[in-house]
Amino acid sequence: MKQHQNSFWPKVIVNFSMSADGKVSVRNWMPSGFGSAVDRRRMQEIRARGDAIMVGRRTAEVDQMQMGISLPDLRAGRQAAGKSAEPLRVLVSARGPLDPKMKVFLEMRAPLLVFTAYNLPLPVRSTFPEGVIINALTGKSFSLSAILRVLRSQYHVRTLVCEGGPTLLRALLEVDAISEVNLTIEPLVFGGCRAPTLSGLLNRFLSHPIPFRLESIAVRESACFVRYVRKRQHQKMMVNRAMPPA
Repeated sequence: MKQHQNSFWPKVIVNFSMSADGKVSVRNWMPSGFGSAVDRRRMQEIRARGDAIMVGRRTAEVDQMQMGISLPDLRAGRQAAGKSAEPLRVLVSARGPLDPKMKVFLEMRAPLLVFTAYNLPLPVRSTFPEGVIINALTGKSFSLSAILRVLRSQYHVRTLVCEGGPTLLRALLEVDAISEVNLTIEPLVFGGCRAPTLSGLLNRFLSHPIPFRLESIAVRESACFVRYVRKRQHQKMMVNRAMPPA
């Protein structure tokens, strides 16, 4: 498969927690509830690498996400590097209503860019707080490829961190946009065919397998932290078994 990522797209980094049998959520797509203090720290370290953090609307709503960086040392580190304390936040809404009472809208420490497939009328847009930027891509113009191009060209996003959900991750895989996958594998087994995996439910294959190379692996507090990078031709396997720096 040809690698579609190029200078017109950001580098996409994915970060997920999942069970030992590959589930990222329980059935009905509700939050799994797992994640240790070490995992939460690592999540924020990965967020701090990004120029922007991207999440699907349903995931942000169900998980009550703010998509921010709360750790002072990480905020200070970004500022010392000449960046804003927190990355741009990106919400993707292909379907379903946008509720201005969602937690992600309630604390505006960083701008929030919303990509929606609906052309929201002005009275609806006015219900969102200051700092929310609505970008309507209606009809066939709504696609992950278009969103990635806009983020790179208009918002100068070079590194994009995606935290879900599975539907959004699958769409990124379908266009071969992902450069790096970070996984926290928890010592739990959920079972069931209705609990989503990284790429959604188990009823459809990807059009092509997407090869990755193991970059690092470590175990902390019974959880396994794994990092994969997109496999290129002629690359040799080199695994770092130390705790990976986010």
